Amino acid sequence: MADDTTIVYEETIEAPVDLIYRAFTTSRGLREWLCDVGAVNPTEGGYICLAWKHGYYATGHYTHLEPNRAISFTWIGRDEPGWTQVVVTITPLEGEKLFRVKLHHRGVGTSPEWDNARGEITKGWRLGFENLKAVLEDGRDLRTMNRPLIGIFPLDFSLYKDTARESMDIPVDYGVMVLNVVPGFGADKAGIQSDDVIVSIGGKKIENMASMFVIIPEYAPGDRISMTVYRGNEQLTFEVDTTPQIFQSLPSSSEELAKEIESSSTKFLEKLDRVLAGVSEAEAAYSPGPEQWSAKETLVECILHERDLQSWINNMVTDQDCFCEEMPIHALFQIRATLTTYPTLNDLIAELRRSFKETVACVAFLDQKFTRKKSSYWRISYELLEKVLGYEEFVRHIESTIKLAQKSRSISK
Repeated sequence: MADDTTIVYEETIEAPVDLIYRAFTTSRGLREWLCDVGAVNPTEGGYICLAWKHGYYATGHYTHLEPNRAISFTWIGRDEPGWTQVVVTITPLEGEKLFRVKLHHRGVGTSPEWDNARGEITKGWRLGFENLKAVLEDGRDLRTMNRPLIGIFPLDFSLYKDTARESMDIPVDYGVMVLNVVPGFGADKAGIQSDDVIVSIGGKKIENMASMFVIIPEYAPGDRISMTVYRGNEQLTFEVDTTPQIFQSLPSSSEELAKEIESSSTKFLEKLDRVLAGVSEAEAAYSPGPEQWSAKETLVECILHERDLQSWINNMVTDQDCFCEEMPIHALFQIRATLTTYPTLNDLIAELRRSFKETVACVAFLDQKFTRKKSSYWRISYELLEKVLGYEEFVRHIESTIKLAQKSRSISK
């Protein structure tokens, strides 16, 4: 029976019981609905460590594991006065389809020193349990779907080399750079442009993408957001309207998803072919300055990114986990090393086509054992169908670099 020191949450969930149990006992399962970073050793006495981008974290160890029926673990979170206990039970309601998932978080104090901790724990489990039901029943991660959409592709400005930042005349070394703007969405309509650097939202400083993704969820879809940016050395403020995220229903099979990915990849390659038509090897190898990519090096980055996606798909399928889900920005030394294997434009385009084909095949070969994990399947669908929009930045950079190469050649004549 619950008392004042016990926080209780309950959901009725229509999902396979082994996937409900997985949601509490695997790193990826926990990350898909609850935390941003997770590491577990799901044995009695084994550790459980969880962390969130906004700075909260908690750790403990499993005290009881009864497959598909019950999970218990100790808990202590950041700045919490003492240890508590989490007990989860899974009870069948209707055959093998419907289950009651009930959580008791016991030992949460009622004295003033527990006020902040109680608020954090209560809010976390409330939002978490809403998301647990969504990700298990139809795959949607509400942390993504409830986040207002502004229509940009961002990158930490700090990732740019000093020379690149100086050439842009931006007077700060922090913020989030807008790589690309999605036509027709709030940022585009407000007047935000590629290469703008966002330094504050609603008066709150934006240090990097992590801080932006903490602040953005404070708003609801439909809210208007005040964003301050640098465009060169000029500071500008825009009022940006937000919209709900676009929910893509899951393709009925992995083969159908593969066909959708193949179609979007083909359109991207056709656009790339048009941009590169008639471009010489010298123009494609031209670099605008130190530590700045040539068109060829940009194509290598696209190839490496595609390879990273394939490794990520493998990790999703095998339930292997890593601490960071964001795809890496590859260092110039690695890009140039790869370029030695594919030195010509024809080599690079052929390898990019092969990489796209391999990604499509990775998806086509996903079996029902994986696709029944709706949260993992939805994440793959979401990321791979959106990736071509991000690749538009590669095309934009290639176009601008080639124009600079042609201008430089014209001046030198």
